[in-house]
Amino acid sequence: MKIRADIAELLRAGHRDNAISKQLGVCPKTVARHRAALGLPKDPPGRTSHTSLEDAWRAHTEPTDDGHLLWTGTINNGVPTVRHKGRRHSAYLIAYRIGRGRDPQGRCRPDCDRAGCVKPSHVDDGPGRARTRNTLAAIFGQGAAE
Repeated sequence: MKIRADIAELLRAGHRDNAISKQLGVCPKTVARHRAALGLPKDPPGRTSHTSLEDAWRAHTEPTDDGHLLWTGTINNGVPTVRHKGRRHSAYLIAYRIGRGRDPQGRCRPDCDRAGCVKPSHVDDGPGRARTRNTLAAIFGQGAAE
């Protein structure tokens, strides 16, 4: 069997079969065959339990070459979400807490133009977005606030 380098790298890094399958667009059975061919133990059933919410969040992020942090996990009604200890949490909210050390006021979402970005410094809450709009309006004129 010819071993794909990308699958082997992710398996050796400890990623689960379903996550590799989703990321690379291959059948989970293909990943399992690679795991067996590499002599790695079978992927245990069930979900990986992360000790903290932030660890669960980090497990579903991937940095890009252009400075963003993309969400690779579940999207629920257009919002990236992570499950931890049986509850769903907004990935934007977690990113905001990581970046600011406090809960957001109102809705939080990225203020960059990159779809799926959850980089903490790119996520802002309602008052933060209002400050940004007001600052841009003061610099560039009223058209910037629209």
